[in-house]
Amino acid sequence: MVRFTALLTVMVLMASAFTGAQSPGAQSAGTQALVISRAGSRPVQAAPEANFTGDVRVERLYEAIDPSHSSGGVVTFSPGARTAWHSHPGGQILIVTAGTGRVQLWGQTIQEIRTGDVVKIPAGVKHWHGAAPNASMSHLGITEQRDGTAVQWMEKVSDAQYNGALTKSEPLPQAAAQPTRAEQPAASSNRQQSNASPSGDLQQRIAPGLAALTDDVLFGDVWNRPELSPRDRSLVTLTVLIATGQTGPLGNHLTRALTNGLKPSEASALLAHLAIYCGWPSAVAALQPYEQVYDARKVDTSSLAATTRLPASASETASGRTTGNALAAVAPKFVQLTNDVVFDDLWRRTDLSVRDRSLVTIAALAAMGDADQLDPYLRRGLENGLTRGQVAEAVTHLAFYAGWTRATRAMTAVANALGR
Repeated sequence: MVRFTALLTVMVLMASAFTGAQSPGAQSAGTQALVISRAGSRPVQAAPEANFTGDVRVERLYEAIDPSHSSGGVVTFSPGARTAWHSHPGGQILIVTAGTGRVQLWGQTIQEIRTGDVVKIPAGVKHWHGAAPNASMSHLGITEQRDGTAVQWMEKVSDAQYNGALTKSEPLPQAAAQPTRAEQPAASSNRQQSNASPSGDLQQRIAPGLAALTDDVLFGDVWNRPELSPRDRSLVTLTVLIATGQTGPLGNHLTRALTNGLKPSEASALLAHLAIYCGWPSAVAALQPYEQVYDARKVDTSSLAATTRLPASASETASGRTTGNALAAVAPKFVQLTNDVVFDDLWRRTDLSVRDRSLVTIAALAAMGDADQLDPYLRRGLENGLTRGQVAEAVTHLAFYAGWTRATRAMTAVANALGR
């Protein structure tokens, strides 16, 4: 219901802006073109470091085109990320679509904002906005231009300013109308999502020790470490959940991954890659949670069609030949499939970069306990753009999702292969 209200608000605002721009003598609908920008078709880009602190992703939805003066975009902040101080000559409207964030007008206290909140920022007033320290936040921003200018950037928000006095919001009581039995689980889920603590009410009531680790260590520390981006951490987490058959939390983490900048095409490419390395049942078991998330986010699945392939590199060809030389006499069909399907097809598909394929392969093998298979993939990972620090941080991260024993075995393999 909260997301519906937010979307409805967007529709009303955009509709009012559009109709207000029409003159009595405007062209009839029959002479105007309908423009549809499909979900998943717009690029998600990193926000400029000069105007933002932390990891921030921007998806521009539409630009100001005469006669309209408004533009809109979705901005996703990782925990602790925020804008610099700035102002908008025509004001701005923020609609929080996910997570928990903060907003502050110059000279006033910081206000907490949550999913479904609508924030109206006055024209010309200095302010900033961003995510909470321990939670990510996404918002839709609608901005009006004045004399061709939509924003005036100023100095960055210091850590002291960001951590200043905070006025917390309290969830409003539900409307008088009672939900149906089918709606009640969703209402409970919404209440948990509105909780500023990542652990949520259930962990805090049933397992407070687990809740403390979740809030203070996993999301309060590990997820915020700069050694690996939030997108890469999401990619590692999805890989571990799929590789180990943990589909229960998969939907929430897929949503988080898309919020952290992973494209739907990349998330879907992950399934094909893991089918090879973890087995078909693991990939197929993930389809239903994927479908639910894609439906909720209105992802255009027609954009997930097969992609192009990179040209074969000398190292890839050599890898295939090495496998062939060792196993051809015993299992020629296996060698043929390894060369043709794995090396000559899967690793050359462009829907997931070779750097990301290296990252998820290492994570999958570590999660399944196959540390003895890691050595060639660790070396290949460095060739494909991973750093030693990123590999070590990925294994550190997956310890919380695959378990310390498997992570320790994998870290030993990393030390042996890359430590010298």
